[in-house]
Amino acid sequence: MSKTAEFHRFVDYNDLESLLECSLCLDRFQEPRLIPCQHTYCTKCIQELCEGSDTIICPQCRAQHPIQQKQDGVLQFPRNITYQQLLDIKTEQLVSTRQCQVCDKKRAFSDCLHCKKAVCLDCKKLHRRELSDVTDLLINDLTKSSTLCKESLTNEITTFLTNCDYIKKQISSYTKDLIQTLKQQEINMKSDLDKLIIKQIETDNVLDEKFIEIQTLSSKYLSSLQNMILEHKNSRKDIIFTPNITLKNIYCNNSLGELRLSSSFIDNEKSHHLPLTPPPEDMDNQYFPQSVDHQSDDDNRLQQIQQIGHWGSGEREFWCPTGICISHNNYILIVDSWNHRLQMLTIDGQFIRSTRNIKGRGINELNNPRDVCISPMGNEIILSDSGNHRLVVYNEYLEVKRLICDKLNLQFPNGVCSDEQDSLFICDRGNNRIVVVTLPDGAYIRQWGRKGQNQSEFDCPDFICYRQNILAVSDFNNHRVQVFDKYGQFLFMFGQYGCENGQFRYPRGLAIDDEGFFMVADWVNNRLQLFTPNGQLSAIVGGNSQEKCSTLVNTTDDFHIPKVEFDRPIGVAVNKQGVVFVTEWGRSHRLVIY
Repeated sequence: MSKTAEFHRFVDYNDLESLLECSLCLDRFQEPRLIPCQHTYCTKCIQELCEGSDTIICPQCRAQHPIQQKQDGVLQFPRNITYQQLLDIKTEQLVSTRQCQVCDKKRAFSDCLHCKKAVCLDCKKLHRRELSDVTDLLINDLTKSSTLCKESLTNEITTFLTNCDYIKKQISSYTKDLIQTLKQQEINMKSDLDKLIIKQIETDNVLDEKFIEIQTLSSKYLSSLQNMILEHKNSRKDIIFTPNITLKNIYCNNSLGELRLSSSFIDNEKSHHLPLTPPPEDMDNQYFPQSVDHQSDDDNRLQQIQQIGHWGSGEREFWCPTGICISHNNYILIVDSWNHRLQMLTIDGQFIRSTRNIKGRGINELNNPRDVCISPMGNEIILSDSGNHRLVVYNEYLEVKRLICDKLNLQFPNGVCSDEQDSLFICDRGNNRIVVVTLPDGAYIRQWGRKGQNQSEFDCPDFICYRQNILAVSDFNNHRVQVFDKYGQFLFMFGQYGCENGQFRYPRGLAIDDEGFFMVADWVNNRLQLFTPNGQLSAIVGGNSQEKCSTLVNTTDDFHIPKVEFDRPIGVAVNKQGVVFVTEWGRSHRLVIY
């Protein structure tokens, strides 16, 4: 009894019983035999497993073992003595005292691996048969479900392929229609081009006729003018002496009188006089003029200076005006920066119209605009809306047509100008670069520049202007002007920091006249400097250097340097007649025209 008690303390009968079950028949071993891979099965199960074959495949490890039929087949495998000895132990010692959890009548033989219940041998066999039936039903259901899934999947694939064929036909049809449309557009465009060519030829013919007519008229008027000049040379000229009444001032170097020369031939008669100054001698002596000073009324022309505007927000009033340009119909466009608007004036300064002076980000609102330019055709006005990092395109009535801002990543755009091919040049001040886009749609073309002090590098590029394939850029913090061709190729630069002639303190607006001269607004030096087409200083207007620079100024009769006192000049423009327009940022808030 003591040995049995000790056996019960260390052996779990459930584990021992599961160890004595064959993994093929799930029942207790019947004549267990050990195959070469050391797995054990019933003799009957091994015979069923290798029936009709000379090889047995182990169900657990899949190892293959040959069977020699001459040596009684599976009987050649040795019996598992250990398992057999365990099987020979008396049943009373192996069977537990638990009741069957299914029938509650007999003692439990083992635990069911399926339902995890303690069952007797009869219930276990019955449960296996039931499990086999359920397994068969499940297999049948699975087979039916598999068939249905296969049919459904086949239908889905068929539908998908049908849709693909339909889409292919749609793509083919759309492509054919598109090709047909493009071909028709090609035909229409060629037809329009032919019409334009015919119209151009007709225009050329008309121009040729007009040119011949002009040549004929010019020859006629030239001949008439030559006759008038000849008649004028041969006309009689009268000389009249006007005596000086105040003879007592003779010794004070007063003149005796003057000789006046007049010609009756020319309508707008010009008078000339010759002062006669005698020597300081006695009245009895004979007097002859020692100096003859010839003056003409034509030589006393004065340069007229016009000033428009003052601080305010009404019509013809400004708050820090900046960029300026002249339209094709000779209107003045002024960027009224801190009033957040654009004003349009006549050439003599009369108000025409303006945009709304409302600060904001809306399509009809502005935020510190800085510069303005005109399209080559003259039908569009381009404004740099610096605070909103965009460009606004207006029509001639200052109505918004579109915005240019997407995908350019502009940072405080400032100066703008355009060329003959509808290219728009932008001073991207915050990114220290020049950006070129197409005017119609704002498509990107090219860019150049980065922050620095070398050529083609900038430190806040401020204003830009274009004339005759030349671009000039005011390099604000580098105190210089850089000159490029229209493709961004560096040509030359001029200027450096200072207040001497040819130096700048923060150059701003600039313009190029018809002769290629550069006009630069020298902001802090309060002056306008004029440079030759190769960058040599030519003249200075305003500031303290005007008198110092008189030797550099062209002093011919056709060139006049006005005396102007600027207050932070910023925007510069010049029209075809050579009239210069300058906006002032300082306390005056005005437009100066000379």
